[in-house]
Amino acid sequence: MQLNRTSNNRTITTAAVIIIVSGIILLMVYAKTLLIPLIAGAYLAMLLVPAVTKMESYSIPRVLAIFIMLIVTSLAFVGIVWFFGGQISSFSEDLSGVEVQFQQFVNDMSKFLSENFGMQDALSFKAINDKLFIFLKENASKISSAAFSTIGSLGLLILVPVYLFMFLLYRDHFTMFAIRLFNKHPQTRVVEVVTDLRSVIQKYITGMLKVMAILAVLNVIALSALGIRHALFFGIFAAMMNVVPYVGPMIGSVLPILFALLTKDSLLYPLGVFVAFTVIQTIEGNYLTPKIVGSNVNINPIVSLVALLIGSLLWGVVGMILFIPLAAIIKKLLELSPNTEVYGYLMGEEVSDNTKPGKKITIPKIFGKKTNS
Repeated sequence: MQLNRTSNNRTITTAAVIIIVSGIILLMVYAKTLLIPLIAGAYLAMLLVPAVTKMESYSIPRVLAIFIMLIVTSLAFVGIVWFFGGQISSFSEDLSGVEVQFQQFVNDMSKFLSENFGMQDALSFKAINDKLFIFLKENASKISSAAFSTIGSLGLLILVPVYLFMFLLYRDHFTMFAIRLFNKHPQTRVVEVVTDLRSVIQKYITGMLKVMAILAVLNVIALSALGIRHALFFGIFAAMMNVVPYVGPMIGSVLPILFALLTKDSLLYPLGVFVAFTVIQTIEGNYLTPKIVGSNVNINPIVSLVALLIGSLLWGVVGMILFIPLAAIIKKLLELSPNTEVYGYLMGEEVSDNTKPGKKITIPKIFGKKTNS
């Protein structure tokens, strides 16, 4: 009887977890218009809290301090948009010349294949143009849909300043809510966790901005040294794409490589861009990000990858950016309760010594040799 009751309890618990997870996923899909700017506003609020608090310490009213930070943030965003608008305009004016060089490149490759491998008319500029036109025509709806989806996601950013203002204005109220929600825990522990969460997001965002700035400088120097036109645009664009984990750096490097291939008269230039970006990304992955961003997020690579894929599936590119810190927040919340602390441990990075001094745990032999830690 006791065994059946335990089995029934486990079944009910499992069913409840499945229902809750399914509900959360459906909420994220159908309420993304609300959630995307809400989460983005929360991240920015956590980032700006120290600056607002500092201004308040000089007897500046909270509302005025928040307005000042909103103006500064908005001006920074407008400056970035203005810069890229000018760079894209300059780049588009150069495209007509690129088309002529692309035609010459195709003709040279066709001649090379014909002379060395006997492949007559292997490449035809007209055929490539026709196939590209057919591809664009057949996929016009998909391309336009993706474009409007991206524009729609950017349009949601209009709501971010509103949420940002509210989060900064009522941050003490939200802290009290967390204390009451977790009233079974000591108040100091809850405040510590809330402060820790805010610190994680602050350090993650500021660390990523520092890495982005260093990458932009290195990219621009490398591209300028190789004589690639629009080095400033390509270098900063590639650095900004680095904010999208895994796929971002690849996308950021493809454009300058293709541009070098089409605008230079030697394959050494695109090869040089490839080598330069590979070296820079190696430095970023093995030194810059670990040293500057460090273990602030402190989630293992598997969880990072899963969070990235789920974010991409639910919210597209915006989700890929927002879900990594969100996974770190979930990990911290799981560590708050003894019942879920083990899941927080599972999401975290592997540690070599997580036991009390002098205490050793024997890890069972599952794959390979048994070890002690």
